[in-house]
Amino acid sequence: MKDIAHKHIKRLSEIKQTVQDAHTYFRENYERFNEFRRFVFETSMTSDEISLLASMNRPQLEFNVLEAYVSRLLGEFSKQEPDIEVASFDEARVDPMTVNLVQQHLKHVFGDDNNEHMRYEVYKDLLSGGFSSVKIYTDYEHYMSMNQVIRMGRCEPTLCGFDPSAKLSHKGDGRYCFELFPKSKEEFEAEYPDIDIKTLSFRRDFSGFSWSHASSNKKTLLLCDYYEKVLKEESIIRLNDGRVMTTKDYRKLIDEWDDIALPPATVGKSRRTVRETITRYRLVENKIIEVEETDFEMLPIVFVDGHSIMLANNSGSNVKQVTRPYVYHAKGAQRLKNYAGNSLANEIENTVQHKFMVAKEALPEEESFLDAYKNVQQASVLVYNSFAKDNPDMPIANPVREIMRVPPPPEIQAAFAGSDSTIQNVLGSYDASLGINNNQLSGIAIVEAASQSNATAMPYIVGCLQGMQRLAQIYVNLMPKYIVTPTTLPFKTPEGKRQFVKVNQQGGMDMNFDANVLNVSLKAGASFQVQKSRTINMVKELMGMSQEFASFINSKGLHFVLDNMDGKGVEELKDLVKEWTEEQQQQQQQAMQMAQQEASNTPAHIRAETDRQKLALDAQKNEQEFAIDVAKLELEKEKMLLNAELTEESFELELAKALIDKRSKERNSHVAMIDMNKRHNHERDRLHHDVMKHITTLASQNIIKGD
Repeated sequence: MKDIAHKHIKRLSEIKQTVQDAHTYFRENYERFNEFRRFVFETSMTSDEISLLASMNRPQLEFNVLEAYVSRLLGEFSKQEPDIEVASFDEARVDPMTVNLVQQHLKHVFGDDNNEHMRYEVYKDLLSGGFSSVKIYTDYEHYMSMNQVIRMGRCEPTLCGFDPSAKLSHKGDGRYCFELFPKSKEEFEAEYPDIDIKTLSFRRDFSGFSWSHASSNKKTLLLCDYYEKVLKEESIIRLNDGRVMTTKDYRKLIDEWDDIALPPATVGKSRRTVRETITRYRLVENKIIEVEETDFEMLPIVFVDGHSIMLANNSGSNVKQVTRPYVYHAKGAQRLKNYAGNSLANEIENTVQHKFMVAKEALPEEESFLDAYKNVQQASVLVYNSFAKDNPDMPIANPVREIMRVPPPPEIQAAFAGSDSTIQNVLGSYDASLGINNNQLSGIAIVEAASQSNATAMPYIVGCLQGMQRLAQIYVNLMPKYIVTPTTLPFKTPEGKRQFVKVNQQGGMDMNFDANVLNVSLKAGASFQVQKSRTINMVKELMGMSQEFASFINSKGLHFVLDNMDGKGVEELKDLVKEWTEEQQQQQQQAMQMAQQEASNTPAHIRAETDRQKLALDAQKNEQEFAIDVAKLELEKEKMLLNAELTEESFELELAKALIDKRSKERNSHVAMIDMNKRHNHERDRLHHDVMKHITTLASQNIIKGD
């Protein structure tokens, strides 16, 4: 046995008190559950009523009719399959094929493949007791297996408890839940030999909640599995591929990344969130035996509510949940029927057996005449003395007088017969009273009334489906955690057949998906037997009203008709109809081909075929000629466009040449002007030089002359 941390050990008294408080809060519902289960299935009379009837010397008879109503609803429910739908909040994060596989696998799981009839037993609890409990757990596939599988099953409702503060119908929003297992002292010691239970009291007082008690020579103790939510704060981030994971998982992904491509990057900032995990405590009165951190993210025990209501006490200070079975309000009418039946039986039992009142003096003395008085059932003649034996002159007044039987009071018979209609009105079940018109029982009216009765029980069906939906959500949440090895997963096809698919292996599907983005919903399927009967009758009437509709059903609606039929061998009949339909289609195709071949051998068909081929050739020739003409036009168009382009290009070339000549002339003129300016400047400079030289010469000559 593993060592348990001190922080868990010191919580023993706290957990025990929590369990006792939850059990005390729901005790009235537990007692009502057992009371009505016993009232419906065992005896509809209490021990006090039996003692009272015995003291009054009356018969103790029962006329229980409530079980028949419950059994009829159970029979209808057994024909119904829940309609399961799985949808993804984000298609980018879960493959649609995976979503479809999860949906079909859930249909297989809730199809009662393990033959435990969980849904049937849970619905029976709701109708007869008012509530039920189911749980989901993991276990090895079999005693020689190393693979764990996910299982689900019904719990004993009176041994399960939930947080009184829970608001949802399945109580999954509560802080805790627990399940109690009564075990004998010997059984517990064999299972847990290291646990010392010598200090347990094993008291004989059964009032209130007791962790251990003794009855006659047997000692019993309670083993408790206590599941508690633990809140853990974590940091989550979003990746660029759409996934959201914790930073811890992202670091692990980066450390294990071995791909050539870059790992997915984060988008935006991380944020803090609170994640719920479930811790399981296993304990007895004096010790905590085990503490385990489970893989559950939701409480594994689910409360299945029938049709409960929250009521406050007289002062309004305290509100409690009151669970009510389907037959809750019919209990008084059932007791009335029992009482009226016992009163009627008492009247019959105390019926006067005497037939005649005869004066003693009028009785004849002959034995043969007395036989008529003793055996009144045998036809005979009553002989009597009309005069006194001792005094012939004295006539006997009223010598023989018949005794009239006093009938029982009509009120008793009316109460006994009227209690049935009262029960039907209370339960909303009218199939026994409707459909009678002039002593003619209408089957259609019975079907309609049965549908109405089913509608009155719909709150209990809805409650059952809500519990099953929560169970399916927990199952889907566990699938990626436990279906991790290469295996085959069973699923149910839309045709209702069981098949298998490979998962977590090459060529198979990957079950490593994000369960948080999947939503599971359950609703009542349309496969009630009464609804099927109504559908068949409706189709039958429409076929009689319309020949076109009848031919349509006969040609394409056979599968629809078979889907709404119940009976032995219906599935085999569906397969045969499918094969027959395929054969009919093949025969029709072959007949059409043969008819076409036969029609092709007639002279008219040959002439028509020749004309058709000639027309086809002419059309082909015309198409070819038209195509040639179009090609010619396209060629001419291209030629014209080319000429236009050439003309435009030559014009642009001439224009460019003119511009070049112009620019060349302008350049030459400019150069000539520059040369002329240079020459003029040169000549001017030379003239200026000559003038200056001449002036200088003249000046020199004048100076000489002056000297």
